[in-house]
Amino acid sequence: MHTRKNHRHKSTKWAIILLSGMILLNLSTTGYAAEATESLPKPAWTSSSLMLNEANTEKDVMIKGIHAVPSKNLVYVHTSQPVTKTSSKTTLDWQLDSLQALDAKTGQLKWSTIFHEKSGPYTTYSNSLFTSNGTAYVYMEYSDKTKKLYSYNTSGKTNWVKTVNSSATISLMDNDNLLVAASQGAQANGSVRSTLSMYDKKGKLLAEKVITGTVLQAGHGRIVVDASKRVKSGSFWLPIANPKIEIYDSSLTRLSYYQFPADANSLGDGGGESLAILDDGSVLMRANFENKGNRLMGFGTDGKLAWGRAIAGNAYIQTAGNGYTVLTGPKLELYTMKGKVTERSFQDTQPALMQVYRTQDGQYKLDFAKTGYILDPKTLEDIHVYTVSSAVPSLDGVSTYMDDVFYSIKGEALSKLVLKSSSSK
Repeated sequence: MHTRKNHRHKSTKWAIILLSGMILLNLSTTGYAAEATESLPKPAWTSSSLMLNEANTEKDVMIKGIHAVPSKNLVYVHTSQPVTKTSSKTTLDWQLDSLQALDAKTGQLKWSTIFHEKSGPYTTYSNSLFTSNGTAYVYMEYSDKTKKLYSYNTSGKTNWVKTVNSSATISLMDNDNLLVAASQGAQANGSVRSTLSMYDKKGKLLAEKVITGTVLQAGHGRIVVDASKRVKSGSFWLPIANPKIEIYDSSLTRLSYYQFPADANSLGDGGGESLAILDDGSVLMRANFENKGNRLMGFGTDGKLAWGRAIAGNAYIQTAGNGYTVLTGPKLELYTMKGKVTERSFQDTQPALMQVYRTQDGQYKLDFAKTGYILDPKTLEDIHVYTVSSAVPSLDGVSTYMDDVFYSIKGEALSKLVLKSSSSK
């Protein structure tokens, strides 16, 4: 691995991994004072090409993540570029991963780290997380089967590096602690054992525990585990549809468990988040029941099942803060764990896949063919309503939103688009 200060341009195209819903919606203003619509502005800056000339490929690359850190005047881009196979001994698909940090005011590259040494192993899997103060956690699996966990500061220097023995997931917890959940997969009888390791920002091991099961999601002081045995299908071990769910706190103490009934299917039904942890530690899970249809299950801060609520099979679920939204057709409803808060409707003109996203700063974002919305997560009121134009056609690439600013990939570069300040409206 090495750090470099600049890139040479290289022409290729980028893979778009997030698509906006393709529909023009007209806002129904009943009960809401609509914000003045503004045109999506031209970029304040567009960076130089972010492509890596170290890769011997002209294939598409994926953007693994964009993350803005306004307090440090930084915006991170984690890229992953396919590498052409050059050895008959290699059967793996390779990637060339990099973490690049740009100046948020100018778009100039401040530093970049490539996760590969010349003639060394390439990445086969990667993931990255970022704290609010700019610490970057990057997990890498390499073609020689080694696995590394890196912590970087905002200057591009490594805080620490750790070797992980088994394939793992990483999750950002309270106080910028990091949960590493490592598992070797299903055993002969289908059971799975995972090692949970909690590290502080200095890399000190705070707690460690071996559990039965696989971590499904973690954050906000809660760890949700599928404690069921896997079932074999051919040469693969697959999760069951009605899992036994266990919920742990950040001290790795089990709070509760819940066995989904035999007629429940929690595997990927509906749209949006099928499992989410709210800021207060409450947990939402979605399942389809054979005779009852789709239901959203709410687990309280004690980890115990608090309620089950019927939702439409085509409902799209998205959480933010201590609330969650249910988008069904043109109607967007806002709930907390205690019940419904409000709703608003959008008038659509043609059938479409409608989606809601959570922005980096915890608001709701809806993007359609010509109009986009940033909504207050507590009221669903407009913060921004913006339209696209021929000069700025859309945000159809990978992007992030933070404090009235979009950072969006266009072609080979990152662009910064600044909306009118919501505080001055």
